[in-house]
Amino acid sequence: MFPNWQLAGLSFAYIGLLFFIAYMGDKYRHKLVRKSQAIIYALTLGVYCTSWSFLGTTGQASSNFISHLPIYLGPIILFTFAWPFIQRIIRVSLKLNLTSIADLLAARFGKSHKLAILVTIVALVGTMPYVGLQLKAIVYSFQQLQAEQSLANWHFGLVVSLVLAGFTIVFGVRNIDVTERHPGVMLAIAFESLVKLFAFLAVGIFVTYVLFDSPMEIWRRSSANIELDQQLNFPNIMSMFAMLVITMAAFLSLPRQFQVMVVELKDERDTWLSRRIFPLYLLVFAIFAVPLGLAGHLLLGETVPSDAYVLFLPWYQQQPWLTLLTFLGAISAASSMVIISSIALSTMLSNEIVFPWLYRANKHSQSHSDYDNFRLRLLTIRKVLVLFVILLGYGVFLMASPDTLSSLGEIAFGAFAQLTPALIAAFYWRRATLTAVYGGILIGFGAWLFLNFIPQFGLYPNPFEGGFLPASSMASLLSLSMNIISMWLLSHVSRQSVQERMQASLFMEYQAPKALQLQRNKQINIQELELLVSRFVGEKKSSISFTQFQRLTVKSKMSNVAYNQKLLQHTENTLASVMGASSARLVLSSALEGRDIALDEIAVLVEEASSQRQQYSQDLLQSAIENASEGISIVDSDLNLVAWNKKYADLFDYPPELVYQGSPVSDLIRYNVKRGLCGVGKVDQQVNKRLAHLRNGSPHSSEREHSDGRVIRIEGNPLPGGGFVMLFSDITAYRQAERGLIEANVDLETRVLERTRKLEQTNDALALAREKAEQAHVKKSLYLKACSHDLMQPLEAARLFTSALASQGNLTATQQRQLDNIDHSLKVANDLVADLAEIARIESGNIKPNITTFSIKSLFDDLAKEFSASALELNVEFRVHSNSLWLRSDRSLLRRILQNLIGNAFRYASPGKVLLGARAKGSLVDIQVLDNGPGIPLDKQSMVFEQFTQLDNQQSASAGGLGLGLNITQSLANLLAHPLALRSEVGMGCKFSVGVDRAQAQQEMSVSKPAVNVGLSDVTVMCIDNDSDVLSGMVELLSAWGCNVLAADSYSQAISLYDDHKSDIEILLVDYQLDYDFNGIALITELRKLSRNYVPAILITATTDSDLEEKTLAADIGFMRKLVKPAALRAMMSAMLTKKLQEKYLQ
Repeated sequence: MFPNWQLAGLSFAYIGLLFFIAYMGDKYRHKLVRKSQAIIYALTLGVYCTSWSFLGTTGQASSNFISHLPIYLGPIILFTFAWPFIQRIIRVSLKLNLTSIADLLAARFGKSHKLAILVTIVALVGTMPYVGLQLKAIVYSFQQLQAEQSLANWHFGLVVSLVLAGFTIVFGVRNIDVTERHPGVMLAIAFESLVKLFAFLAVGIFVTYVLFDSPMEIWRRSSANIELDQQLNFPNIMSMFAMLVITMAAFLSLPRQFQVMVVELKDERDTWLSRRIFPLYLLVFAIFAVPLGLAGHLLLGETVPSDAYVLFLPWYQQQPWLTLLTFLGAISAASSMVIISSIALSTMLSNEIVFPWLYRANKHSQSHSDYDNFRLRLLTIRKVLVLFVILLGYGVFLMASPDTLSSLGEIAFGAFAQLTPALIAAFYWRRATLTAVYGGILIGFGAWLFLNFIPQFGLYPNPFEGGFLPASSMASLLSLSMNIISMWLLSHVSRQSVQERMQASLFMEYQAPKALQLQRNKQINIQELELLVSRFVGEKKSSISFTQFQRLTVKSKMSNVAYNQKLLQHTENTLASVMGASSARLVLSSALEGRDIALDEIAVLVEEASSQRQQYSQDLLQSAIENASEGISIVDSDLNLVAWNKKYADLFDYPPELVYQGSPVSDLIRYNVKRGLCGVGKVDQQVNKRLAHLRNGSPHSSEREHSDGRVIRIEGNPLPGGGFVMLFSDITAYRQAERGLIEANVDLETRVLERTRKLEQTNDALALAREKAEQAHVKKSLYLKACSHDLMQPLEAARLFTSALASQGNLTATQQRQLDNIDHSLKVANDLVADLAEIARIESGNIKPNITTFSIKSLFDDLAKEFSASALELNVEFRVHSNSLWLRSDRSLLRRILQNLIGNAFRYASPGKVLLGARAKGSLVDIQVLDNGPGIPLDKQSMVFEQFTQLDNQQSASAGGLGLGLNITQSLANLLAHPLALRSEVGMGCKFSVGVDRAQAQQEMSVSKPAVNVGLSDVTVMCIDNDSDVLSGMVELLSAWGCNVLAADSYSQAISLYDDHKSDIEILLVDYQLDYDFNGIALITELRKLSRNYVPAILITATTDSDLEEKTLAADIGFMRKLVKPAALRAMMSAMLTKKLQEKYLQ
């Protein structure tokens, strides 16, 4: 056949091509257009066609040319008729970011970790024979075509295993992506799908139309008609049907199929093309397997194994290139399955078993809190697991005989099928419980293991040998049935937890309540519906409602179904008026369907509740009006008296026989008119006038003075639904007092008016002056704020460029010294601008203290670390004396006060000594900063706290600055109500002291912070800043760290760029102030809405708004002020990326 070097060279060239394709796919994954993504996704589904499809089914078709059809018909039927179910799996998995079949089932059933472990074990056991079968196919194909055998099977199998493991590790476990997508590997798998398709198609066309004239000639010469009649018998058909059921069940749960069909999908719209291409792809293999098998049997017979017909048919007519293409097709079919299965299983094993176990065993290890260590550890585990999975398959390849291995491949489908009942229940059966699913899988998998899998190794015979179905199919169907029955029974005797119910709502598609639909041929009676409604709303209201419905609805003008539907809708609306829409629908549907609901009891409860509520309301109303200080009367819509109190009857001296429940209000008005209480006029005219007001529902208010001098105020207001409530108040004393006050205050008001006018003139002048002063103050603050922000932007850009240069590591000593000088100058400029910004914040009142309790030791330790480098640089002996006292203050503001005091001491005491210490003084803690500098004269000690004030001495000339530090310190101390004191003598140094409230000592958790490594290589970062210089500097810095950087300079560009790369972006760096009044927080919120996954984000700003940090904290966004320190930025990025990984893998 072929020399070994030729086959080996071709194999290595093909492997090199796969490496190149995967590399290019990873490198240019952002440039793949949408149409290409859909095609790649559709082709990757071809991983279903393994070496069994490429080689095995042809040999199977040579002896029974319809027995192979279930392997292809199963997925075709699912993609044709069960497509909505597949879409639901995809949609929910993308929404919840599920990365495996184990993830999906665990998420549905209460996030059960034990269930995830069980599913992972089932998938591992089921996949191992398959992996061994693929390794056998590659070794077998190579051996069949080589001229002489130079390597033993186990040698060559080991080489193949290591090569496949190497490829998978390099491109399948290259990075940690929360979505678990591998664009390079998927491009290579799509290419392999094309190779095996073209190879199978090419050899099929060659055999059908070159070796033979047509498919009909093959059919005729092989006497296929006779064989077909013999094969179309009951046992064969039942065997095919059984295999079809097993295949359909297994397809949905295959780890490799879930990986390419769900996990690797970037956009749900790509599935449209795959639904059409994948069935056609399978049909090619299903159709050409028959002529290839029959032709192989005719031409090659028993000279070669039937599994090798595809390899040897081209060689039958001396076609070496076609033979080599077929050889590559067989390798592609086998290797693609091994690669994807090892990726899927390594993900499941690491996420569900290995990493959780390691994390619990080393829960307090520092490696979990650092992004780079965490990522490297997870990657290492994944790589080891890939090697473990493939070597485990290699072990099965070594231990099992070739015949056993072939049968194990078919039997493995039965293991995967055990997961499908749980998968279907997850989406369509709300009552399925975790206990039932766990028990069903355990029982079904155990039955499959003992009835089907272990007998293949010859330990004991299969109990179903000699039945009308193949023993393996019978065992798989029985175990699947036991699984389903167990799950059904256990679901009825176990209960769901609250978390299971909550998770079920994510998987069950919400169905809005639909209008009640009448069953076909079911009759309804309007009298029955009226009787039903009367029990809830009353006979009178029910009768009126249905009479009105019959008057407005003409039955003769509509169909019977339409009329009944309208009648049901009317009945439901009437019931809803008293019990709500949901209860009305429940009662009506229960009555129509004859379900066991106690309508009588419901009606009695509604009636009793209504009557009790009505009686309670009446009692409450009467009690309220009787205890009122005013007279009250209430009339209904028929203008009859329904409620009153004794005060009302006493005010008008009504005779008892005139006031009673239901008495006409016209009689009461007439009685008052006749007594002259309503003014002059005819009695009937006065009565009718007031009755008209009541009927019109017009609010009114008036006063009447009785003959005995009493003044009565009358107020009337209409009631909803008709009727009036009247209030009668005796205001005689009030009116008398009012007249006396009016007479006494006439002269006083004149004098007050004159003085008020003069005072108003004076106040107006003062207000004008104050307004001008405040405007000047606000303008100054705004100027300082804007100035500091605008100055900060170019400084930020320059600092980023110097940091990027410093990260290159190839600078000479002179260049490094010059770069350090530039960086130092930028730092000084930054300090000056920061002081201006802080003055603006203080004067605008934007700083709000956040009072907490903390230890002096933690504060002093931070300050010691912060100033250690400056102490060496300025030749200052800096000592810190800490103690165990605790403080109550705003930690950040107090730290800022001490930073200014220590920094001031460093400037003026260099070279010299500076001491930071604290001592308790009653309820206060006196924090002191002492230095041995030149000191401050007594007459100038008050001046040093003023703005832009510096003492004239040698140290101040070299210190630089604007003279704002001590003014800021005093302002912050005043804000915190901490007394600030200064003691100094010329030549004796200075002692600044701050008095801080003392707090009770508390238990302080000692948390060791690991050193942060710069492990940001290959992290995809999106930077957004409207300043092009700052953006360029940030891109340079991040690129120097090895990050993949995407840059946008506007809100709209950021949205567009993010939409194109949302599945790749791992963290956002966003400026706060963007163009057109957009801000960074709003942009981050919008970008997170576009993504299915949580995206960490850091807001970087020079804005001095006081509440900005609180806003970012509430929005779960990191916060940094410009100028950005590269080390701090690296630390925050590392921390946020670590948190993201921990939430994904340690939940």
